[in-house]
Amino acid sequence: MLDRQTVSPVDTSNGSFFAWMGRVSYRYRWLVVVIWSAILILSLLLAPRLESVLKGLGVVYAQGAAGQAEQLLKQELNLETNALVTIFQSPAGEPLASHRGEIEQTLDQIQRLDGVKTIARASDHPEYRTADGRTEYSTISLSVADTQAFPVIEQIEQRLKQRSTPSLQTFLTGEPVIDRDGQHLTQDDLRRVELLALPLTLVTLLFVFGSVVAAALPIVMGVMAVAVTSGVLAIITVQVDISVLALNLTTMLGLGLGIDYSLLIVSRFREELHPEAVEQSVIRTVDAAGRAVFFSGLTVGIGLLSLLCFPVLLLRSLGIAGAIVVFVSVAAALTLVPALLGLVGTGINRWRIVPPSSLRTGIWGAIARSTMKHSIAAVAFVTALIFVLSSPFRHARFGLGDYSILPQNVPSRQGIEVLQQAFGVGETVPILLAVSAATPGELILSKPHVATLFQLVNNLQRDSRVEDVYSLFNLDPKLNLAAYQQLYARLASLPPALATAVKNLSSPSTTLIIVKSRTGSNNDDSKALVEKLRSLSPAGLHLQVGGAIARQLDTIQVVTQRFPLVLAAMLTITFVVLCLLLNSVVLPLKAIVMNLLSMGASFGLLVFVFQEGHLHEWLNFTPLGYLDTLIAVTMFCVLFGLSMDYEVFLLCRIKEAYDRTQNNHLSVVEGVERTGGIITSAALLLILVTGAFALTSLVTVKALGLGIALGVLIDATLIRTLLVPATMRLMGRWNWWSPKFLRLDRFQFKVD
Repeated sequence: MLDRQTVSPVDTSNGSFFAWMGRVSYRYRWLVVVIWSAILILSLLLAPRLESVLKGLGVVYAQGAAGQAEQLLKQELNLETNALVTIFQSPAGEPLASHRGEIEQTLDQIQRLDGVKTIARASDHPEYRTADGRTEYSTISLSVADTQAFPVIEQIEQRLKQRSTPSLQTFLTGEPVIDRDGQHLTQDDLRRVELLALPLTLVTLLFVFGSVVAAALPIVMGVMAVAVTSGVLAIITVQVDISVLALNLTTMLGLGLGIDYSLLIVSRFREELHPEAVEQSVIRTVDAAGRAVFFSGLTVGIGLLSLLCFPVLLLRSLGIAGAIVVFVSVAAALTLVPALLGLVGTGINRWRIVPPSSLRTGIWGAIARSTMKHSIAAVAFVTALIFVLSSPFRHARFGLGDYSILPQNVPSRQGIEVLQQAFGVGETVPILLAVSAATPGELILSKPHVATLFQLVNNLQRDSRVEDVYSLFNLDPKLNLAAYQQLYARLASLPPALATAVKNLSSPSTTLIIVKSRTGSNNDDSKALVEKLRSLSPAGLHLQVGGAIARQLDTIQVVTQRFPLVLAAMLTITFVVLCLLLNSVVLPLKAIVMNLLSMGASFGLLVFVFQEGHLHEWLNFTPLGYLDTLIAVTMFCVLFGLSMDYEVFLLCRIKEAYDRTQNNHLSVVEGVERTGGIITSAALLLILVTGAFALTSLVTVKALGLGIALGVLIDATLIRTLLVPATMRLMGRWNWWSPKFLRLDRFQFKVD
């Protein structure tokens, strides 16, 4: 084991910014504590407001072609694509006709509720009723949206529960209900995660530090980071829409980073502490460990801020929430933690419960020596293992989360499944064709346009991927083209049933054609059908495609288009920062490659679990059959920063030793030995926090939490412990090479 005295303490007279921050935080420690206390109190007062102003899941690109088509249908036909759906189902052998009075009475009561605009009933829409008469549904349009709709939804649910016939089953579903259920589950999950993660984290910290005071400080910082971020988000939501799922990332990163950063500061302070020089101990701590925290926040922040480049509410919300929680965690670690340490002083080791574990033990140096002795074998083993872990990712299928991310016992999901069983899968995700006359002033039901649309509908009905088509041009199979042209030439004299259909499905310039696919929204056949429909160019008509499947395609397309640019920006910025930090171009390239290898293994495991369904019984979820695109992007951006974080800690310590000794082998051993314990402890704490989210209710949140935990685990073991020392040994002095014209040695950053 290397002697601790081989590295001299940081010179506090160097006038660095971090030393200055440590000095100010100590000398004005009471003021710092008061300011942070005021921020915390204000945040706690604002945080309860957050739940009422958050938006829905926000998983689609609303400004895409599908959104434009749906906006046209809303303007022309007053069509609500996010209406509620209330379902009535009677037992086998008992038609709903015997309950007609009760059903209509219930709908009448719902119609009179404040916030309910219109109800489209099965009595007016025969297509809303199954052939056997056992199942029907009605759609409910609301005059309120987002969280303002939640009280109305609850009132409707109460009316449905007050039925007099127990055998009559009722369900309420639709996008607003699914969003409401997702928000309620998120809130319940967060409370459960906090109750699980915080005690486990406290126990771990007690074993690391041995004393209650030292262990409690990181916990307090983690909780405070979450609370302050929630308060800031409550203010931001006045002007900016934020997805409800941002709460998950706020808690995940707030606890994880808040605890990790405080761990680094407290651990260094205990090493630097001299009873007669507490102020100097605080200054040296911030000047050394504070730099590490700052650059850690910078690397994590780069990944999170990149999410703002995507025009999807969920991704932007996660980017905003993540950037805020990183800023709060770093700011607290650089100001509040030093102030509290100045107040606690030698009391940091008070109330010892267990003997503290040594964060610097000879085992890490021994591992490094052994790894470098067998460097070729170590590189071969780790590389082969990572490729095995990554292999499932070759078969990855990407989609977007829908109702199936909810647990099976949630009524809104059960309602969707009842509709699919009774009417077919396409009933819940209809493809909406908005067809308008290309020439302004032309009538959509003129004879030439009717002929074109009649042929279009006939072609769609012959498509093997289509279950059904509902339009003005196939209402009665007995009518031919000439009959439809004759009827629509005299709109004023149409039969009542046909007149109602014309009113519901057309305006003077636009008509709606509803296509129901045989497969679900994430099925390749459904996506191919939408692409085919978008390629159609009916003569004299303008065709736009809307609906859930089209919105998903728009979202995946915009994310796919922008991701390469975001990736290039992330890699470039990270490379430049690491070049300045390490004075080398080789180490940054190697760090980025290893980071990508680590994430490849993580994504392979995600495909193995959530797409292919392995371990789904243990984790209590229904396999999706695909990898959620938005969660994959989020995990990549978050994990890129977190994984790079630990490698930066290690490489900076190795560089510090190399600058002093000019011996590559000894520098690697010293770097691994001096960072092994603290990085392992920090990684373990982050795994505990993020891994706890694998036990939540929403499948997407499970995937994000488990994916980050696996990524951190792989990076802290295979990459940092084995691959980094082995490759450093093989590359020797080439690790520190950089072109002379860059003059990177002008930049000298010292990070503990």
